[in-house]
Amino acid sequence: MDEVRLHRPEPGEDAFIPKRYEFRVNSRRLIVGVEPELILGRRNNDDPNDEVSIDLQRFGASGLGVSRKHAQLLIEAGDVFLVDLDSSNGTRLNGKALKPNQPYRLRDGDEMELGRLRIIIRLLPA
Repeated sequence: MDEVRLHRPEPGEDAFIPKRYEFRVNSRRLIVGVEPELILGRRNNDDPNDEVSIDLQRFGASGLGVSRKHAQLLIEAGDVFLVDLDSSNGTRLNGKALKPNQPYRLRDGDEMELGRLRIIIRLLPA
């Protein structure tokens, strides 16, 4: 996996910024609006300061090794990046292990593995 530096588009270069993410786990789907930064993990309902944006519990996250704050989705200059947040069981992108705290570019249809939870991500225009 090549380490990706944040991309800055050239003048006149078209940048596609998705409006929604679709997470597919087997036949189940979760669609969420895009924010500049989203945290993927397991929400702690007992903590009023919990920073998890996308709670993956509905997909069996705790039994599949997903950390409370497992990974982050970032938008930077028209690209979407996945960052492992030094999770206990690691993050893989299209089968390759990610180094913690390094941004890796996501593309429509990529497969993310958070622990043992496999997710296909779709980048939707609207």
